[in-house]
Amino acid sequence: MVTIQQATSFIKEFNMRSLHFRILMIAIGILCMCGCNKPDTDVTLSPKYGFASFAGTVWKTKLNLAIADLTDYKKKHSLNLLVPDQFDRAHPEYNPPESMREFTIVPAGTHIRIEKLMEDNGSWGGVQVTAALDDGRIVYITPKLLAKNRFIFVGQSSSDAWGINPDFLEK
Repeated sequence: MVTIQQATSFIKEFNMRSLHFRILMIAIGILCMCGCNKPDTDVTLSPKYGFASFAGTVWKTKLNLAIADLTDYKKKHSLNLLVPDQFDRAHPEYNPPESMREFTIVPAGTHIRIEKLMEDNGSWGGVQVTAALDDGRIVYITPKLLAKNRFIFVGQSSSDAWGINPDFLEK
């Protein structure tokens, strides 16, 4: 048989454990809200990436590209400039981004100006390049429009150089 004193002691201990658990859950929630939604950082001028001389360069599209509103892993929407295998169902290597629902064609001959290099401050931690189109829209450009380097194509290149993929862009 359980005495009243034992029952009271059990209830106090249970309430303390429950309180500690609730405090821990609140702390984890606050950390996620503060740390997980930090905005991306503009690292255009950072010597770590050597991107400054590439920023401001202007290129012309060699073929039709597309702009799509995509959602990233943080559920943030952004305009993205895509290559044909990402939007053209007739392309033999068609593989659209998972969050793409619709897109707008950007005709061949459209000028793009490389703008910024943005570093993700979330769990991904990578970098993305932004560009301005003729009409002023700012877009993230798919890595497929860029020459391979160690910053965008991690593990696939040791190059530090920034450039374009000549299959899609020209001066």
